[in-house]
Amino acid sequence: MADTVMLIGFMGAGKTTVGQQLAQATSQKFLDLDDEFVKETKTSINDFMAEHGEAGFRKMETSILANRLLSPGVISTGGGIIESADNRQIIQNSDAKVIFLQADFATVLQRLSADTDRPLLRKLSMKELLDRWELRQPLYNQVADAVVMTNGKAPRKIVNELMSLLESPDDSLIGLRSQIDSLDRQILRLVSERIDVVKEVADFKKRNGISVVQQDRMDQIRAELKSEFRADGNISDDFVDAMVSLLTSSAIDHENRMIG
Repeated sequence: MADTVMLIGFMGAGKTTVGQQLAQATSQKFLDLDDEFVKETKTSINDFMAEHGEAGFRKMETSILANRLLSPGVISTGGGIIESADNRQIIQNSDAKVIFLQADFATVLQRLSADTDRPLLRKLSMKELLDRWELRQPLYNQVADAVVMTNGKAPRKIVNELMSLLESPDDSLIGLRSQIDSLDRQILRLVSERIDVVKEVADFKKRNGISVVQQDRMDQIRAELKSEFRADGNISDDFVDAMVSLLTSSAIDHENRMIG
């Protein structure tokens, strides 16, 4: 396992939470560069940026980055650290194992919805935040040794993936498996959300005396999905039939329990 592991990624990707748990699981020291910034400057990031601007913040961040990379452990970085070419060079020249914790923009927004302690969130519009997210994605990939998807995953799951990656002599499939694991969890959460809507439908049917099974609607759904995905070589008609049958069966079971 590498002496130093650096976690990079956009704010809300889970770097701090995952970094703390990874350090604990591997008996390493944990450093959050934002916390280190506060210790070094003896002021909050918000106050420092208000006085010195983002350019001043990035310059001080570079100095702290170079210094802290000299110590072994798990390092969590600020989301914008890779915007500086100097920072990217420092990271690439280091011996650290650099892992990009990647989250899509919708996941980032969800995780940050209640966060009021980030200066960029207060300064940027939604479009500006998206532009910043899009700008940084290729820069994270440029310096990363590996990518781990965090969408839909609990911190413990991400930590387990990281430990497998760090212990594996051949991590070429880790990133792809991480994407699959993330997509699996997103699919199941969507199914759960669908069932919540099904419960609302069941309640409406119960109040209005409507039958549970409406075969014409099920046939219409199958036909529409088959038509829309006909050009997609990954989705066959048989797959659509199987998926709709499974979802329909689950919906009928829930509706019957509620109406009954």
